[in-house]
Amino acid sequence: MEALILQVVVMTCFGAVLYTYLIYPLVLVCIAGVLRIARLALHGSDPRNPHVLRDSTLPAVAVIIAAHNEEAHITARIENLLALDYPAQRLHVYVGSDGSSDRTGELLAAFDDPRVRGIVFPHNRGKASVLNDLVARTDQEILIFSDANTHFGSAAARSLVAHFADPRVGCVSGELRLARTGGDNQDSLYWRVEQFLKFFEARIGGLLGANGAIYAIRRELWQPLRADTICDDFCVGMNVAAAGWRLVYEPSAWAGEDTPETITDEYRRRVRIGIGNFQALVRHPEYLWRTSIGTAFAYLSHKVLRWIAPHLLVIGLVGSLLLGLESRPWLYFGLLQLAGYLVAAALWRASRAGHSIPRILRIPVFLFALNWAFLVASVGYASGRYSGSWRRTRR
Repeated sequence: MEALILQVVVMTCFGAVLYTYLIYPLVLVCIAGVLRIARLALHGSDPRNPHVLRDSTLPAVAVIIAAHNEEAHITARIENLLALDYPAQRLHVYVGSDGSSDRTGELLAAFDDPRVRGIVFPHNRGKASVLNDLVARTDQEILIFSDANTHFGSAAARSLVAHFADPRVGCVSGELRLARTGGDNQDSLYWRVEQFLKFFEARIGGLLGANGAIYAIRRELWQPLRADTICDDFCVGMNVAAAGWRLVYEPSAWAGEDTPETITDEYRRRVRIGIGNFQALVRHPEYLWRTSIGTAFAYLSHKVLRWIAPHLLVIGLVGSLLLGLESRPWLYFGLLQLAGYLVAAALWRASRAGHSIPRILRIPVFLFALNWAFLVASVGYASGRYSGSWRRTRR
């Protein structure tokens, strides 16, 4: 009886991992297809297309950027924003330098355009605190959030704002486009898969949070963030969803960013984001019951199970080896898992040492690194050894 229970636990763990990575995307596409057919049958057309607004009806927007040691990007970033295809008198830029030790504050002060308001905060307090302070200084109807090291497509602001003509929409997330590199980091491929899921999750009314590189909310829906919040974009978007408003995904509103060449360049960022993921999971259980059915379904299937996947795999490995004490097939299955993890770890170690790995192995090694980062992040969150202060990475 005990062996049977352990077998069920092991297979459930592996089934959950298989579901979140392979089965869920297929289920998601099917549900989205059925809902689209239903909408066409009811309305005769897809009612999701945003309105086209004339310049005279466009709302005033505030683009908000928190920056730390961004002297390499900040000038080009502000110039990119000022060149957007949006009425100049309705576009305002708020940039906060959070205790930067480089020339970020000096470069901000060099802008004499009345649309740009640069605030230099002398002490490094973390991104969430800067965002809170910048939002408090705005009075525009729509807030657009972005990062200092990205650039917007010229129509980005218009594409985001058009959706707010629908009074049910509270948040609009744009699309982050990662430039490919010739290195072994597969983050750009992984991100394209994430964009695929985001598109169909939006179709079922289950968009999860927003992308920090480019998203907008109604100012009235802003909720101040706790100072140590790490995944601010996710929490801002999910707070809007939990308040009963619609979240929309608009791929034509895009922001560009470079992808680091190596897996190592991504690792620290992944660990930090992972800590933020577990932080949000523990602090905001309401995201599972105060949001729509579509959002709760996507959150559990896409996010929660993905975050705990390495823990499920560890349980599956230990369970397989325990069953292997009395069953040779289970022993072989457990040893096969262990061998696979050891090979992936060795290849990842080689990649971190600067060695190139075969192209065919880059995706499994990337997935190993991703899940290892989630595992390390869970320990980091449980230990409490983290803060909301900045951590510089190449992305």
